[in-house]
Amino acid sequence: MRLLVGLKVIADLVDSECILSAALMDSEGFTIERTSSDFKPTSMAEIIDLQPNSPLITLVGENSTIIISKLETGHSIAIQCPNDGNLGKARLKLSKACAAILPFL
Repeated sequence: MRLLVGLKVIADLVDSECILSAALMDSEGFTIERTSSDFKPTSMAEIIDLQPNSPLITLVGENSTIIISKLETGHSIAIQCPNDGNLGKARLKLSKACAAILPFL
């Protein structure tokens, strides 16, 4: 039950406006939950390891922007945003989701 509520937090991030997809990853970089099979955040585990002291990592790509927030539990939440989307709103939603999911991890 606890995990189901946590997974709902991930699903609720997606609004198709500023967040296209979202994923929850464990401390090893494995995907626990994701909202789209096209979104493969496990390939970003190496990038997370490059910035061990940074709680928030933003990767701007050709087709989308990925924002990864590291949680104190070792988990991470990654979101995929359109390049022309509102990244400030996306970061705010991500921040709220990080706080909301902590009790369920």
